[in-house]
Amino acid sequence: MAILTLKTALPIRISAFLVILLISNILPKLVFAQQPDTISFPDTISFIDDIPVMETMNVEPEFSFSFDSPSGRIIILIATSDDKKESVAQFYDEVMPQFGWMIKDSEYVRGPEKFQLLSSNNENGIIWRLSITPISPE
Repeated sequence: MAILTLKTALPIRISAFLVILLISNILPKLVFAQQPDTISFPDTISFIDDIPVMETMNVEPEFSFSFDSPSGRIIILIATSDDKKESVAQFYDEVMPQFGWMIKDSEYVRGPEKFQLLSSNNENGIIWRLSITPISPE
């Protein structure tokens, strides 16, 4: 009698285990597939002197520079991009906190430094100024 119970219970347990395994592998994919994408990041983000640079930005090396001053480092990148201002701002709003920068007013702050993202329109598109500078004492 015990052998008969074992023979019928074992296939049921195996079947239940396989169903649970199947659901546990498929269900998360279905749930995450239904969530809308807010912004897609590349697998790797390019950096120039600790400043993340969007894939679509073209850095102008002849206008960009960095140096150390007595009050801290100064890094200025000049870049162009065909992206809309909102897209660029959203990228930095998403990326900078991941690297320890806190959003404060229109700039990002980390320790004794601030990161600023400024834009200017010209006939060829938008010119971006990305900078890391020391926070000036008040």
